[in-house]
Amino acid sequence: MEVKNKFWSDDPVLEKELDQVALLMKKQIKIQNKDIQQAIFDLLDAGGKRLRPAYLLLFAGFTSLKKEETYALAASIELLHTATLIHDDVIDHADTRRGVKTLSTKYSPEIAVYGGDYLFVAVFKLLAQHTFDTSNLVKHIDAMERLLGGELGQLDHHFDLNQSMADYLKNISGKTGELFALSACAAPLVQKENRLASLANKIGMAIGIAFQIMDDYLDYASDEATLGKPVFEDVKQGIYSAPVLFALEENRPVVEQLILNEQYDALYHWIKNSHALESTKNLARTYTNTALDLIEKLPDHKNKKSIAQLTYKLLERTL
Repeated sequence: MEVKNKFWSDDPVLEKELDQVALLMKKQIKIQNKDIQQAIFDLLDAGGKRLRPAYLLLFAGFTSLKKEETYALAASIELLHTATLIHDDVIDHADTRRGVKTLSTKYSPEIAVYGGDYLFVAVFKLLAQHTFDTSNLVKHIDAMERLLGGELGQLDHHFDLNQSMADYLKNISGKTGELFALSACAAPLVQKENRLASLANKIGMAIGIAFQIMDDYLDYASDEATLGKPVFEDVKQGIYSAPVLFALEENRPVVEQLILNEQYDALYHWIKNSHALESTKNLARTYTNTALDLIEKLPDHKNKKSIAQLTYKLLERTL
C-alpha cells in the first residue's frame, strides 16, 4: 500500500535515493507473522517524509562514504525512528499514525511492542552487516539514551500546568532533536571527520527542535484530516506543547480552566484566536534561522544549498 509522498517531487534525485533506502529497510524486516510484517510495511509506506534519512544522505555528500554504506546508515536511522513511533503509539494509546491504524490498534499493544523491539534489532543487524566502527555504534546508543531522556522528561511534566518553556525545549531536544542531530552527523562520524560531525550535530539539533515546534504548531493550525492523527491528543494526555504554554502565558486563568474542565474545542478556538500560534511560529523560525546560520559554515558543496532549502521548507510546511 505504498503512498507516494509529494514532499520530494521537486528533488527527483534525492527522492530516488530515498526509495533505495526504503527498499533496504524492508529487506531487513523478516517477521514470521506476515500480517504483522505487512502492518510495519504499511507504516513505512504511509506517506512519512523520511526527513531523517534525507538529511543523512545530504550530509553524507560532504564525505567519501560509499553509496551502499550511506544507504545502510540512512535505513538504520529511519528504522530507529519507526521503532520509536511504534512504541510512542502504545504509550499514547494512539489509534492512527499517518492516516493508518497503529500496530497496537490493529493487533494489540503487546504485538506493537514486539514489532518495535524487532526494528531495534534490525537497526544493529544492518549496522553490523556493514562493519561500521564500534565507536560509532556507541554514538547511536548515546543518542538513544538522550532521546529516551526527552521522552521521560515529557512524562515527568504530564498535566504540569507550571511547566516552563525551558522544560519544553529540553524535552523536545531529546525527543526529536537528538535523532535529527544523529542523522546529520552520522556519516561524518563514520568517516572520523570530527569537526564536520560537530557542526553537523549542531545543525541537526536546531533543525530537529524547529521541526518539533512546527509539528506542535500544526496540531492547532491544522485539522485531523490534514494531520493524519487526532487533534487534541497531546493535551488530553497532559502534554502541553508550545501553543498551550504560550496561551498560558497570555491568559493563565482562562486557559487553565479550559484545560482543567476538558473543554478542548474551546481551548482550540481560544488558541487559534490568541497570539499563541504566532509566538510558536516565531520560536520555530528562531531555531530555523540558527540552523541556516550554521549551514553557512559548511564546506562548499552542492548539497549545502539543498540542506538550507529543505530546512527553510520545513518551516513553511502545512503538514
